[in-house]
Amino acid sequence: MKKLLILINCLILLLTVVSPVAYAEEGEAGVKTKNGYYDIEAPDYETEIALLVNADTDTVIYSKNADKITAPASLTKLVTAMVVLSECTNLQKEITCSYDAIHSLDGTGSSVAGLIVDEIVPLEMLLYCLFLPSANDAAQVLAEEFGGGDADAFVVKMNELVKKLGCKNTHFANAHGLDDESVAGFESDTQNRTTASDMYLIAKEALKNDTIVKISSKYGKTMPETNKSDVRYLYNTNPLLNSYSDYYYEGAIGLKTGTTDKAGACLISSATKDGYTYISIAMRGVLDYSDGVKEYNSAYLMCRYMLRWAFSNIKMKIVADNNYIMGEVGVKYGRGADYVGLVPKENIAVVIHEDLTIEDLTLSLPENFPESVPSPIEKGEKVGTGQLMYDGVVVANVDLVAYQTVKKNYLWAAFNWIEGIATSKVFLVFIVIVIVVVIVLFFGTKNQRKKKKRRKNTIEVVKDYSKLAN
Repeated sequence: MKKLLILINCLILLLTVVSPVAYAEEGEAGVKTKNGYYDIEAPDYETEIALLVNADTDTVIYSKNADKITAPASLTKLVTAMVVLSECTNLQKEITCSYDAIHSLDGTGSSVAGLIVDEIVPLEMLLYCLFLPSANDAAQVLAEEFGGGDADAFVVKMNELVKKLGCKNTHFANAHGLDDESVAGFESDTQNRTTASDMYLIAKEALKNDTIVKISSKYGKTMPETNKSDVRYLYNTNPLLNSYSDYYYEGAIGLKTGTTDKAGACLISSATKDGYTYISIAMRGVLDYSDGVKEYNSAYLMCRYMLRWAFSNIKMKIVADNNYIMGEVGVKYGRGADYVGLVPKENIAVVIHEDLTIEDLTLSLPENFPESVPSPIEKGEKVGTGQLMYDGVVVANVDLVAYQTVKKNYLWAAFNWIEGIATSKVFLVFIVIVIVVVIVLFFGTKNQRKKKKRRKNTIEVVKDYSKLAN
């Protein structure tokens, strides 16, 4: 019995240290790329914040401090116009300029259109005032009108709109964009704040509105006489629209200028050419950049520079078709093939520098991309999605599919199934139990046989001899 207990303990000890053999294929960790964007040689007048994006594909072409929080200045008026036009499309709606709206700007010295208390102005003309001379009095009149008499209520609508657009770092305290000079930084809710990344989302949405595009792209407009004023002439503060300006860019679309002490010189502009649309954003520029001869507004220069560079260098190209093998993935129990090639589901057309090819790009795979796929797998069957990148920038998302059909090797699969069972803990426990049962049965039957044998060989001893006589 002692030997039996020792044997059972040894088997239990052996079971605790034995584990099934595991085989793991080493998968690709994904392609790492450095940070950076297209190799645009930054000019001397580069602004502190700059962003250039292809609006057709949301491809970032150039970015500098795009997520840095700053003041938007009169770029704010883009959102003012968007809220107004979301509530009223009747451009001939007559609006009366209130005393509070006009005099709320007293002492600011800010840009105005010279609107007069009790002046009745059509909505369209107020929008021209808002965009062309960047009139803060027009912003206040509109905010009061469409805020139900309360400009602060209108600002709530502005913040709700940008939140819906996905802006993460934008907050408006007013409808015109003037800074709160009484506070430092941008933490206070009395201070407007935004980023170039958020302003891109706003600008892209604004470009969907034909009225905003038309009005913001107009360089000059005659404002008809009203009940309080003679004819006035409005001129756009955006010189990219002025063919006589040093900053002129043919084909420029609005959108808005802005300048305050906290924001610096700002401009959001856009252009469409050859089927491409770009949005160019420059913020925290200076008003007195000098080339040694003349002083310039660096925001205007930077916006024009980025637009010129984009249309001269960036094109929509097909860089790979659905026969281009971009990688491979393992196939479990494949018949005649351990791996299958990965190709794009369809041709990859990307917005990219015209000199770049597929060899200049890298494929980045997510962490959950499969290291292997089960067989059978059919040609064209989707395996996963990767990102085609250039210098850290996502150029395109690519659905990767199997290049060829790989059938299943059922014999190999069955062998592996049996091997898996044979190396599993459950199987080992079962074997141990069987061995223990066999041993117990063996020793149990052996003892019983010995007892029977002893009974057969026993001699009965009779002490009462009288019985023998019988």
